[in-house]
Amino acid sequence: MAYDALVARLDDGLDPVRFGAFPDGSVDDYYRLRDGESTVTSRPSFADAILAGRDSFTLEHVVTEAGGQAVNAARQAAALGDDTVLAGHLDHPLFEFDFETVSMGDPARVRVCLFDADDVMFVEESADLADWSAADLRAALDDVDAFLERDALCCTNWASVPGLGTALRTVAASDPDGGVFCLDPGPLSAGQANGLLGALTPLGDAYDVVVSVNDDEARRLAAAAGGDGRPTDPKALEAVRTAANAAGVVVHGADAAVASTAEGRVSVPTLDVSRGLTETGAGDRFSAGLARSLAAGWAWDLAVAMGNACAAHYVAGAGTGGVDDLRAHVDANRS
Repeated sequence: MAYDALVARLDDGLDPVRFGAFPDGSVDDYYRLRDGESTVTSRPSFADAILAGRDSFTLEHVVTEAGGQAVNAARQAAALGDDTVLAGHLDHPLFEFDFETVSMGDPARVRVCLFDADDVMFVEESADLADWSAADLRAALDDVDAFLERDALCCTNWASVPGLGTALRTVAASDPDGGVFCLDPGPLSAGQANGLLGALTPLGDAYDVVVSVNDDEARRLAAAAGGDGRPTDPKALEAVRTAANAAGVVVHGADAAVASTAEGRVSVPTLDVSRGLTETGAGDRFSAGLARSLAAGWAWDLAVAMGNACAAHYVAGAGTGGVDDLRAHVDANRS
């Protein structure tokens, strides 16, 4: 079992890798939605209230946190002891970490409406992020080439960063001596899925590209690659992997994480945990655990299990897990 092997690996401790994440960042305000004296706990109940004519709700503030996909991934890698550099949009006092950061402008503002499942996010975009380009990354870093040649890179939020397509082609043209390049695109539209596959194709000649997606994102990419759109269908995932010139495509779903790789198909069940405050940010922690483990030379099943462990620890409300946290968590929840 992959989780038995993961516990044994975590018992031995981890050798750090050089990890980088870019380019987003957000200030995330979490709220509960109230309808009079009652808390609205689901999307259907919210929709029912609106259809019934309710036109006024109350937002009850819960917490404000540093967010953004790259930020979440960097926090996970740092918690595992990796040498971490975050290049994001971090111009806000909330972004103070004990690892290296550089800022490229103002973060987005995200209001997360907490439901029992499937939180809803309302995003106020950052103009700096909307205008971002590879030139901003180069200007922010003392040595952008060294950053691009880190053992593992997490590049995130394709859906909200229009300049990423051109930037990835610029990176590929520079022919870096790349390691693992994990692309976690965020909530793709159908049109964005085609652009993403086109931008990843040249990048695969410089990196071991890994595409990390949820079910909805996988469905859109599969449709763009000519598949039937079922998110974990073997032929559909392999079509995405081929179109993206990727080493692997991983779908982190509710019941299992499924990967299509050059070595074959891998499936690792998720850890069964009770949900804490939110699942928002769990996928980013999955991507970080996956990418840093592949960069450390781990087999695919073990790396996918590590991603699942990072996500499950966060979903359970235990925060971003370090090595000892994850070992205990997996040991307690493996079947």
